[in-house]
Amino acid sequence: MNFKAIAIAAAAAAAATSAQAADLPADIAPVDYVRINDAYGAGFFVLPGTETAIKIGGRIRVEAKINNLTEDEDFGNDKNNHNFRSRANLRVDTRTQSELGLIRTYMDFQYTSDSDKRGNEGVKLDKGYVQIGGFTFGRATSAFDLWTGDLSSNVFDRHMADDTVWQASYTHALANGLTLAASIEDNADREHGADTGTVDSEGDRVISKAGNTIPTFVAKALLTQGWGWAGVSGAVTKLDAEAADSSEVGYGVAGGFGFNLDMIAPGDTINFQAAYAKGAMAYVGADDTVDAVLDGDNLEANKAWSVVAGYKHHWTSELSSGLEGSYLDVESGDEAILADFNEVVVAGTLEYRPVSGLLFSAGAGWKQEDVDGADKTDAATLNFRVERSF
Repeated sequence: MNFKAIAIAAAAAAAATSAQAADLPADIAPVDYVRINDAYGAGFFVLPGTETAIKIGGRIRVEAKINNLTEDEDFGNDKNNHNFRSRANLRVDTRTQSELGLIRTYMDFQYTSDSDKRGNEGVKLDKGYVQIGGFTFGRATSAFDLWTGDLSSNVFDRHMADDTVWQASYTHALANGLTLAASIEDNADREHGADTGTVDSEGDRVISKAGNTIPTFVAKALLTQGWGWAGVSGAVTKLDAEAADSSEVGYGVAGGFGFNLDMIAPGDTINFQAAYAKGAMAYVGADDTVDAVLDGDNLEANKAWSVVAGYKHHWTSELSSGLEGSYLDVESGDEAILADFNEVVVAGTLEYRPVSGLLFSAGAGWKQEDVDGADKTDAATLNFRVERSF
């Protein structure tokens, strides 16, 4: 091959390469891949095109409950001796850093299907709130609540405040694990009304309520350190009834502490809590009684106090158990309308977690009620649960 032939071949190749290059776009848009963001914990990823981290999770829970294990117990004629329940939760958590601090949104949608068929079914927004820095707006755990128990099975409720409410709150973190919180909360879920001393045509007691006219004011101080925690909280609310001429001030106070017992087994804890309330029974966990009685046109606030304790022990990394007990004492504002009473609750669970996110649990509960002027009554229940969280 001579030099002229080589030159012609090189020129042709250069021309072809230039033509192909001319057909390509000048700039290729970069691919925006989904990025993992573990700064807020496992499971968060960044939404493409934004700086917002999001986590989508949930839970499926199936349980069977055996009731009426004592002769005294009566769940009503339409209540089966056993019932089954399935519950599904869908949870969406987002986090965005901004000039105002961390902006967080959280949603927890819950659907329940219950063979009991007594108003336990349906979809609800269990939690839904926006957090901007230390501020929280929406439906979230009440700022009043301290320790709310560690048992996984749905047995009898222990006597402690454990409520999700609509609120506008602020939490400020100080040094050494101390946080202070102040909250304005809607009292609709905690209002129990006043007993009028009368019954309706079906024999049920007539309860008078007046709804909310002003919000409830709540404050809390909580210390959390390596050894455990200690906290106090208080709430002031307005007590109204349509049948009353005037309103009363209701309030609740609580205090508690807990210790981490890792020297026994990693994850072991023991907790204690006490509460007192006047005209606001929800703050001592007295959910089966009213806040007051109606004496003529006057409200007479009920008084109550409760104590609760619990111990959680881990036998292995997969197997754990818990035992909790509580005592409640209620003093009626007018014993002629509603008798004084006290309750004792003991509950325990055995929990097995063979893999992450999977739970098998069995629980048992016993409750005794002692009403002045009446015989003591006992109730007992068993619960079995399978739960998958993701």
